[in-house]
Amino acid sequence: MDAASFLLLRIEDPARARSWLRETLPEITTAADKTSEDLSHWTTGVNLAVTWSGLKALGLPAEALETFPAEFREGMSARVDILGDTGESAPEAWEFGGTSGPAAQDALHLLLMLYGTTEAEVSSLLDAQRARLEEGGLRELGVQRAARIRNSEGHVVEHFGFRDGISQPLIEGFTDAKHPAPDALGPTKAGEFLLGYENEYAEIPDPPWVPAALDVTGVLPAGREAGWKELGRNGSYLVLRKLRQDVEAFQHFLEAHKEVAVGETDAFKKQWLAAKMMGRWPDGTPLRPGEDAPPQHASARGHGVDNTFGFAAKDSEGYGCPVASHIRRANPRDGLPPNAELSRQVSRRHRILRRGMTYADGADRGMIFIGINANIARQFEFLQQTWLNNSKFGGRYDERDLLVTHGAGTMTLPRQPLRRCVEGIERFVTMKGGGYFFLPGLKALEFLARL
Repeated sequence: MDAASFLLLRIEDPARARSWLRETLPEITTAADKTSEDLSHWTTGVNLAVTWSGLKALGLPAEALETFPAEFREGMSARVDILGDTGESAPEAWEFGGTSGPAAQDALHLLLMLYGTTEAEVSSLLDAQRARLEEGGLRELGVQRAARIRNSEGHVVEHFGFRDGISQPLIEGFTDAKHPAPDALGPTKAGEFLLGYENEYAEIPDPPWVPAALDVTGVLPAGREAGWKELGRNGSYLVLRKLRQDVEAFQHFLEAHKEVAVGETDAFKKQWLAAKMMGRWPDGTPLRPGEDAPPQHASARGHGVDNTFGFAAKDSEGYGCPVASHIRRANPRDGLPPNAELSRQVSRRHRILRRGMTYADGADRGMIFIGINANIARQFEFLQQTWLNNSKFGGRYDERDLLVTHGAGTMTLPRQPLRRCVEGIERFVTMKGGGYFFLPGLKALEFLARL
């Protein structure tokens, strides 16, 4: 679906909010008992996520609230040291989910996500939901519209001009034997994304629990200990971040540093440098050693949306895709020491399902980043802190991710006979708001609606 609206809500009256939730439950989108043919005809979708403060406001008791992980209870604005949200990206300046203002972290309770194939469909959904908020004991704190942008070939792109959404983990149990996994890492255990299932450590971690006495209608599955029920089963955690992209600064940077790049024309030099920073050519074609231009007729050669590549065998030093590039940091694949197989295992343990969408608020443009994972600390936060923000990643000296962190400064481009160094890299992406949400399964939503 190409359009969305993210409605930020505060619970003013818990009893009326639970009644609203009961009425909303039939509208929540689910793929249960749906065929592939059914799914292909969907034109709208509705999903609901809740913060730790929201669970408290709905009436979940302290003994249940404390079974949620620490990072979720603390919230995103309290994790800035891990996430690197400083300076212009500090939570004091966030539009929502930060440390001040009417939509601060403690005031933000619910995230209602509305999707449609067109903006008109989303507007209709939004109007219908807004008409019920006051009666439902809810107050609107803000709304964020979003819409995918497509290039002339119909492919989804982001504001810096790169094809988006190519690399996504394949989930074990959801593969089709007729279509091999288009991912060099192979299928990932379902427990990396869904609570209550085995993860890549061959474990089933305890999901959030509630006292069994609260489940008066018996909708929740039994817990591992007597007297408790599992609230988290079939749920997940959702990370939302509003990331402003300074397209003008990015283009200015490419113009100012084009002499470092390879190519016969200024336009191609800038494209080459941008590709090295991202880790792919703008059309999504992987960067490969010895190729200083995207292959002609890439799709015919099996490139373009190819996601089956690794780094260990043919690009360990980053002569094609630099070690410091965005996609190599975000998903190192088989390129981490000490060997390819261990690297693939480590990479599978830190993957997220990414479901972002671009936005344009007048001249302000960017990405609504949505990441879904079963363990925020081990997956999203690890990725952000240990791979993206880490100045020593991949044996570098003082380099950070160039596109999503604050002022990376420099970037080394391996090259024969001499490497090239790009300096003076500024901040191109600024954090504008966000939060950590629990994405409940349908049984959990029904339980919360009847607390």
